[in-house]
Amino acid sequence: MPNPFLRRLVVCLLVFVSALASPLAANAQVPGLNLGGAAEEASSEGEQALQNLIEVLRDDAARAALIAELERVTDPDAPAAAEEESSLLSLELRSVGGQVADFTQRMAEGTASGLANLWIQIAAAPQIFSALSMGDLAVVWSIVVDLLSLILITYGGFFAMKALTDGFRTTMRSATATEGVIARTISIVTTFSVDVISAIVPWAVGYVVALSILGTPGDISFAHSLYLNAFVMIEVVMALARVVFSPKITVARLVRLKDAHARQVMAWLRVFASLFVFGQFLVLPLFSRMVSPAAGRALSVLGLLIMLGLMAFVVMRMHRAVSLLAIRRFRNVRANKGFRVLVRYWHVPVLIYIGALAIVAITRPIADFYVILIANLQVALAILAGVIVANIITRMIGGGVHLPSGIAMRVPLLERQLNSFVPRILYVLRLAVVATVVIFCLHTLGAIDFFAVLESQLGARLAGTIVTVSIILLVSFAIWLVLNSWVDYRINPEYALAVSARERTLLVLMRNALTITLIVVSLMFILSELGINIAPLLASAGVIGLAIGFGAQKLVQDIITGIFIQLEGAIDVGDVVSIGGISGVVERLTIRSASLRDVEGSYHIIPFSSVDTVTNFMRGFSYALLDMGVAYRENTEEAKQAMFDAFEELRKDPDHRPNIIADLEWLGLNAFGPSEIVLRARIKTLPGKQWGTKRAYNAIIKRIFDERGIEIPFPHQTVYFGEDKQGKAPPLHVVSEPGKTTKIEPGTKETDGQENSKPRRRRKKSADGSPDLPDVDAGPDR
Repeated sequence: MPNPFLRRLVVCLLVFVSALASPLAANAQVPGLNLGGAAEEASSEGEQALQNLIEVLRDDAARAALIAELERVTDPDAPAAAEEESSLLSLELRSVGGQVADFTQRMAEGTASGLANLWIQIAAAPQIFSALSMGDLAVVWSIVVDLLSLILITYGGFFAMKALTDGFRTTMRSATATEGVIARTISIVTTFSVDVISAIVPWAVGYVVALSILGTPGDISFAHSLYLNAFVMIEVVMALARVVFSPKITVARLVRLKDAHARQVMAWLRVFASLFVFGQFLVLPLFSRMVSPAAGRALSVLGLLIMLGLMAFVVMRMHRAVSLLAIRRFRNVRANKGFRVLVRYWHVPVLIYIGALAIVAITRPIADFYVILIANLQVALAILAGVIVANIITRMIGGGVHLPSGIAMRVPLLERQLNSFVPRILYVLRLAVVATVVIFCLHTLGAIDFFAVLESQLGARLAGTIVTVSIILLVSFAIWLVLNSWVDYRINPEYALAVSARERTLLVLMRNALTITLIVVSLMFILSELGINIAPLLASAGVIGLAIGFGAQKLVQDIITGIFIQLEGAIDVGDVVSIGGISGVVERLTIRSASLRDVEGSYHIIPFSSVDTVTNFMRGFSYALLDMGVAYRENTEEAKQAMFDAFEELRKDPDHRPNIIADLEWLGLNAFGPSEIVLRARIKTLPGKQWGTKRAYNAIIKRIFDERGIEIPFPHQTVYFGEDKQGKAPPLHVVSEPGKTTKIEPGTKETDGQENSKPRRRRKKSADGSPDLPDVDAGPDR
């Protein structure tokens, strides 16, 4: 019999030669899809390798080629051509096309070899159960009797703990179900911890009883240890399921299911978990030790087949209800024909998958079944976690951001700004969750090697760029949000009483300037991270700025004039000004223009380049200028006293008294008009209050003049008919009715035969001789 060491050495040499003959042989099979028995394959491959090595050593040419190849590999000064070829091959494999081709090749080869051996293994499947006999049932019964007392202790303690903690868990999940994410997360973690403790306490009690009473004191039997471990594994799994499905509290459920459906899911999950855990982690080890490994494997396969059969039964029983639920859920979605077919026949691929698992359980070792099952469970858990997180994000998008009332009052625009940007960020986050789940599933199933992609130069750079750009965007948004909120807080009239209009204007301009600067700087950083050289861009920006300076002189003039106007404080937001021949209230100021709203509500945007003079009616104080015209025959002292009396009455008015900051300033007789003399006075008021004060004063003075018979003249016209030598004018005959005449003698005051006892008043004229109609106010109090 040959030396085992030499035998292994020869096998290794043969494997090495095979690897040199086919560089891609290592990738020829899909990981986890080896359908042959491990021991049988190793034996057959070893014998074949020995035979091939013998043939190689007998052939002089093949032996020489083998020695040369070994010397070339072990030579430290290997030719550069081989390294270049290897690097080119590695580069090809690292490329996307190479990876796809390699994956499809491995899939095809693995599928072909698997199908070749599948029928043979299925035909040999009944031999698995040949190790079982009727005598083994007595072993099963003895195990049950041995564990009966421990089962009663653990599950009795578990149900007692559940009864004690059920009220606390229900109250906490119900109270925080409609709260924020942090409160719900704390509630989920707390209730899950309580469920786990409810399982650990009876598990610990069972260990104490098994150590001290059921077995030899200080020693625990193998069966008891296996059962207790299986018990705690099942209850931890059920605790996780209760977090997701929450059968008793509808509002705390993380998936959208009815209460009856949630209870059914929990019941079937307990059945499946019990069958799998007790079968694989209790029965299989016990039978392997007490009977034989073959009997243990047979009983394990039998348990798996029962569990898979129950799964198929549940799928067939619930497929119609699930289809109807999906149709109702997506009834408002415009689904194509493929989606409708998938909803209607979703159970078909699920049954095929269950059948494939059954074939794997029969034809493959249990360890391989565990590998496949763990990979599939990881995929299922990833999809479930992705659905839960996506649902949470969707609820957050629909619910919006609600700030506390104190913060909302101090910064009224913050909540609206957050609701404008946060949903967009959440949409991107939800897309990232979906992409993460897809990548994880493909990586777990062996379709791609995600970690290899990250370790490559391109993958590392791409991942680093995505992370860096995301951080830049988040930091920029946070800085802009803080800046904008601080400016809004500073200009809030309810909390910024000490801020002047000039400070308010400068704060708004500063916010606009810093926002533009932040956008430009962030864009520069992002372009730099994307690998774009920003130095030529900066140089181009300088050239473009120079071109704009020459070609857009008006724009440059607007900006420069605006800067100096703001430095001088000539205009503030809220001021009543007259610029460019337009009067109105300033509603908005930028670095190049002012936006005014006139008395008619028209909105004017005036560039600063068209501004020659700025008239501001809101600086320090204002005057309500009063020019009162009275007839020439009136006593000026009497009219003056009437004006002072009107002012005293105005000052007693509680609505206007706070606006008056000085006594009536008498300026005297100001002008002699065509039909009146003009008496001038003025009232000193707060800035912007002069128009409302003047209107109120005019109403009072009109009433007082009427009460005292002081005439406010208006234009008169005198008709002269001439006179004879005796100084008498000829009579004027006016026809008032057919056949009747009315004779009006000159010098009489008669209208329609009635004497006019009241003197006529003439409307006063302005300086240019036109009637002095009421002016259009430009003030805010109109």
